[in-house]
Amino acid sequence: MTARPATRRHFLRAAGVTLGLPFFESLTKAASTAPQRFAFIYTPNGYWQKALMPGKVVSGFNPLTLTPTLQPLASVKDDVTLITGLDRQFVPGTGVHAQAGSCWLTSSSPQETLDGGFPTNTTLDQIIAKHIGADCALPSLELSANDFVDNKETKYFECISWYGPGYAANPEKNPRAVFQCLFGQSQGGPTKSVFDVLLADAKSLQRRMGREDQAKLGEYLDSVRATEQRIQRAEAASKRIGKPTLPEPQGIPEKRAAYLRLMADLFVHAFQCDLTRVATLLVDPERWDSPRLYHDLFDKPQNHHVLTHTKGDDAKEKLAKIDRFHMEFYAHVVSRLKEVNLLDSTTLVMGSGISDGDQHNYADLEVLIAGGGWKRGHFHYEGWRPLADLWLTMAQRAGGKRERFADSTGTLDEIAV
Repeated sequence: MTARPATRRHFLRAAGVTLGLPFFESLTKAASTAPQRFAFIYTPNGYWQKALMPGKVVSGFNPLTLTPTLQPLASVKDDVTLITGLDRQFVPGTGVHAQAGSCWLTSSSPQETLDGGFPTNTTLDQIIAKHIGADCALPSLELSANDFVDNKETKYFECISWYGPGYAANPEKNPRAVFQCLFGQSQGGPTKSVFDVLLADAKSLQRRMGREDQAKLGEYLDSVRATEQRIQRAEAASKRIGKPTLPEPQGIPEKRAAYLRLMADLFVHAFQCDLTRVATLLVDPERWDSPRLYHDLFDKPQNHHVLTHTKGDDAKEKLAKIDRFHMEFYAHVVSRLKEVNLLDSTTLVMGSGISDGDQHNYADLEVLIAGGGWKRGHFHYEGWRPLADLWLTMAQRAGGKRERFADSTGTLDEIAV
């Protein structure tokens, strides 16, 4: 007899009881392709280029050189791809830092300023979520490690995920709130579908409505049905998972590294339980000008943005330490995904919307990619090569049929396996 591949449903049925289990990757690989996952980590204000970039690099493929900034990636070097030389175009009329973050993943070209002077539009994470996240309790998860209480800037400095022009997917900053959103138990509710109640009322209204109002009502009912289905999926997931193995956070950790790692552990655990397949994490907002205490790194708070505009070796060394701190965090997330056997099916991206914080340079951007089956090494591009080409490549990898993304000119076939 030929052994049939085991599925998760078959496994649960054979157990004879309802078990609170995460998503078992090994039980699905034989039956079908493991679901794809994407996570985007954003770091603000660019990087100190002298410590990040190798001394000599040629256009095309290069071995990955662990420069002083990249040294923390040594343990995960074989899982990481570095892409450099990708470009964006700054649109005059709005803040250089505001555009850097809010338009990092945008699908609008620089000429398409649909949001005042901003070319914000549906971002890559949301586009991907429509293809791979519809069956999850949460199509996407937006997180931020911005615990500043003196938020004097606008949403354009701290929102990297957008549903559409002007409509930011506001990130959650409190780990406890994220935990309760992901793993909170249902408190019960009406036994009859809310949609069914509304539909009964809608039928009596439709006879008195004009065509345009009927269309609006139809859109509203579709929205209600979608919301109700998401609640039902969340309740089903809650029953399947049972009590999560990750303890509920008490709030925001005091130490910076612990805060970042906790937020990452939350989206990794959500991936593991198949609650969502798309996540974004803002490490810090653009500019902001609020001193940050990097515990165990400096003895007093540092203003990252101001440091990028400060001359002298002392400021540059501090920038290098902060960059390495972010690389250590990235290496931790790569390792966590590897520990739970999700790295192969997860594309983990980290980058910034500007390359050099001092010069506000939108060109020559650096992007790190781990997992996801991408070719390994260092790919460098000379001349003008839009960052949107990378995003188009990822959108197509996720199943999208689109031929253009923002100001893309084509896909980066050389990095796609």
